[in-house]
Amino acid sequence: MGKYEAWYGLPNEVKFCKICNMTNQRPNSVNEYEHLRSSIKKTIHFNEHGICAACVNKERQHQVVDWKNREEELWELCERYRKNDGSYDCIVPGSGGKDSIYASWLLKYKFKMHPLTVTWSPHLYTDVGWKNFQSWIHKGGFDNFLFTPNGKTHRQLTRLAVQNLLHPFQAFIIGQKTFVTKMCAQFDIPLAFYGEMPGEYGTTDGVATKADEKKFSGYAGSGFSTDMLGGKTVMDLCLGGAFS
Repeated sequence: MGKYEAWYGLPNEVKFCKICNMTNQRPNSVNEYEHLRSSIKKTIHFNEHGICAACVNKERQHQVVDWKNREEELWELCERYRKNDGSYDCIVPGSGGKDSIYASWLLKYKFKMHPLTVTWSPHLYTDVGWKNFQSWIHKGGFDNFLFTPNGKTHRQLTRLAVQNLLHPFQAFIIGQKTFVTKMCAQFDIPLAFYGEMPGEYGTTDGVATKADEKKFSGYAGSGFSTDMLGGKTVMDLCLGGAFS
């Protein structure tokens, strides 16, 4: 039997984590604005013991992270931005899944913050997803800003992403990531809480570290027109009438 060729930078030898059974063929999250058909995908890391990065990260959470100290840091952060006039002092993006529900509940009922929840609409709602979303807002007791993007544009970008990248979720992912910062700017709220971190899935080992602002400052250096959407530059899409 001949040796098969691995595409997209995936490992030739298929392995499975000895703890969770995750395969080493799982690609890591990437900057979607740099996503091309020719991109070489980085996959989840396995250590010399055959353990995936997600499991290593989970173990570090129990052995390395001082959770009492982290909670004190969170209290201090909340104190710095908390508003006492009832106006919004932080933003929590979410869809009504476990992460956004838990984060917003803790912020409001334990840390006494006044979160505004914001939601980027998916392509299609499932019955269960819509029910969870409604329960989050109505039973949880939260204000929510639900934004539904231009359906024609969303559909065109999704079609391009499927044709060029085999990636039907790209337009939704980009919306999720950028909508939050836009809402922070629009409401002049400098504090946002995401529900989960890439390290939970093995993308990074950053659970014990803080974000480095320098890592994000270079994304806008050459201008938005050179960023990629659906395998094409934004400039090409605009000149080609994709958004007309």
